[in-house]
Amino acid sequence: MREWSLDKKLILMYTLMILMPMLVVTFFGFQTYSSNMKERASDFSLELLNQLGKNVDHYFNELDRISLTFSMDSGVEKALLPSGKSAFEQYQDKMMIDKALMDIVLVPFQDVIGTYFINPNGDIFSRYGSGQQVDYGNFRNESWYKEALEAEGKGVLIPTYYLRSIEGREELSFSFVRSLIDVSKNQSAGIFRMDISLNGLSEVFSSVGGGTEQELLIVDSQGHIIYDRDKSKITQMFPITLEQESGSIVKRIDGKEVMISYVTAPFSGMKIANIIELSELTRNVDILRNLLWTLTGVALFLSIGLSVFLTRRLLLPLKKMKSLMNKVENGDYSVQFKAQSNDEIGKLAGSFNHMVRKINELVHHIFVIRILKRDADFKVLQSKINPHFLYNTLESISMKAEVDNNYEVADMISRLGRLFRMTINHDKELILLAKEMEYVENYVSIQKIRFPNLSFIVDIEPEVMKSYILPWTIQPLVENAIIHGLAPHNHEGSIYIKAALVDKDVVIRIMDNGKGMSEEKRRDIQAQLLTNIDKDDDQIHIGLKNIFDRIRYYFGDRYGLVILSGEQGIGTTIEIRMKYLKEEGEPLAEYHGH
Repeated sequence: MREWSLDKKLILMYTLMILMPMLVVTFFGFQTYSSNMKERASDFSLELLNQLGKNVDHYFNELDRISLTFSMDSGVEKALLPSGKSAFEQYQDKMMIDKALMDIVLVPFQDVIGTYFINPNGDIFSRYGSGQQVDYGNFRNESWYKEALEAEGKGVLIPTYYLRSIEGREELSFSFVRSLIDVSKNQSAGIFRMDISLNGLSEVFSSVGGGTEQELLIVDSQGHIIYDRDKSKITQMFPITLEQESGSIVKRIDGKEVMISYVTAPFSGMKIANIIELSELTRNVDILRNLLWTLTGVALFLSIGLSVFLTRRLLLPLKKMKSLMNKVENGDYSVQFKAQSNDEIGKLAGSFNHMVRKINELVHHIFVIRILKRDADFKVLQSKINPHFLYNTLESISMKAEVDNNYEVADMISRLGRLFRMTINHDKELILLAKEMEYVENYVSIQKIRFPNLSFIVDIEPEVMKSYILPWTIQPLVENAIIHGLAPHNHEGSIYIKAALVDKDVVIRIMDNGKGMSEEKRRDIQAQLLTNIDKDDDQIHIGLKNIFDRIRYYFGDRYGLVILSGEQGIGTTIEIRMKYLKEEGEPLAEYHGH
């Protein structure tokens, strides 16, 4: 059976809602009609509450967006960089944080009482909007501070409470806190707190229609009333438990029989409730019963026409907005809704258009910055390796020519030329491991002319030879092994390269039996690989840093380079781990959570 569209359902519902009470009074009497009135009131209340729930969610979502704006402020990000700054730089950092806090206070969001930022050192920055200063000096012992840390970057809403200022003034308010996460250290860089008055929620509730005899309120998940038009009830417990997502129930509260309708707001999880006394619902039933017979004939024609008119007038803009929202969900951020009126739908259309424009600007901005930074960083890293290799190789040729003065130099230059041609002819980001080993073998053959006692052993599985890796990742490590490992032993010794598949990754080990290094130096170099600070060659080899950064940029943080052994006198082992790629065009690190 084909399901009816929403407009047909509403037309039918409005028609029945007008006609059915008259027919019910005729056939079933006053009691049945009274029950029908309760049902109508419940349906209307749920529809009203659904609309109110969306507005409340939009309000809390806006608070979440404002807290994200603070965390993403460029001045705040700069101010949260590592310590070690001068007094003037610390003063500049304070000014940037204060400015970001003041920007939130000055935005057209008059509900903000005050904004605060607490860094891990316990320094408190604050700015005040419509309220007065609050002392948060004992923040470490406060439950909201612990909740913000445990939320790991997610916004936390603190339900309504009495906020006490330094001057002793108390004011009903609620707060929104968020921990700013330092991704590089995976820890909190500070807590942002925003205290908000109830004026905004009052405006949200006043913008939704409804009779003055009904009581509208918000209940949190623990059953506390966090907003009520009667402020004396705020922070008290709601007298009954609202277990379902939505519904209507009849209860006796304070000696009065009332109907309680409620829904759950999707974003915040709050219960939006509506309480109406049953006596209010049935007050006019007696009068209406006497008029029903007279109005039945007229209502039969008017109800259909009026329901059609009202339904279409109400639903057409909403259908259009729903269609545009589907386009936004599919990635089209160019849509705009043209409002024909200045009512709630018109205001909703304005908010929708503003939201889509902001999302479009943000997505475009982040996308462009990410591409430019990735491209620039990657090219800078690649450009560092070739001059370093050429310098060392040409130095070797020059020394050989000066010492031996024979024709072997011609063979060395010829082999070096092959390396040049391989480098110039290969301009792709990835290369077969077999091709990379061809580079390495050419380089080692040049070194063997100078150092005949150099031993070179390769043990690589055939399947691994067919995988794609980043170019110039093995050769620099072989070069380091010769220069830093075997050179102190008159370049006598062996270099052993082994590669295999381990858990769908390519693991390559370059081992030598040369000088080796102390455990302290090994740990120091490994630690420097994880920093973004450029070091001199004496502190960290440019080849190791370059290879490590390129692998992580391309494949992700779980890949890279590790120095496995470095005890004095027993040689050095370096392990490279890259993702196993059968084809050159497989996804990069950004698709693997980098």
